[in-house]
Amino acid sequence: MAGDPLLLLHVTAGTAGLLLGPVWLAARLAGARARGPAGGYQAAVAGVAASGAVLAVSAPGLGWLLPVAAATEALAVAGALARRQDWPHWRTLQPHLLGGSYIALVTGLLVASTGDPVWWVLPALVGQVPIAVAKRRLQGAGGAAPAAQRLGSTGGR
Repeated sequence: MAGDPLLLLHVTAGTAGLLLGPVWLAARLAGARARGPAGGYQAAVAGVAASGAVLAVSAPGLGWLLPVAAATEALAVAGALARRQDWPHWRTLQPHLLGGSYIALVTGLLVASTGDPVWWVLPALVGQVPIAVAKRRLQGAGGAAPAAQRLGSTGGR
């Protein structure tokens, strides 16, 4: 199966996503807009999800991975949209969404490489630390609203 073009696309897209995720994060932490890495990451995750979905339905016994492929893509897209569309509580949501898509890529790599079931759980547990740090950083960057706004005061009464 090593010569299978679909598998090659899947591995290449996964590798690109694993490399571009940290590049995107580092650029954002440095204050850059990072449209190139962001678009590349989104394209890579879409490629992994699409090729993974086809591989899942074409290989006997792997159809159960189809929802995993769909969820990974949904997390990446929702994570990108949360900030761009200024969703309520996006500073809390975005790290979980984008972090979840990246954790799915790491999990796929480790499970495929080792076959060890511990890798279905460990990346999600370890990934909570950078997600918590990102949430704290984003919430701090949002700035606190003045007390009157936080309390819903109209100021004149």
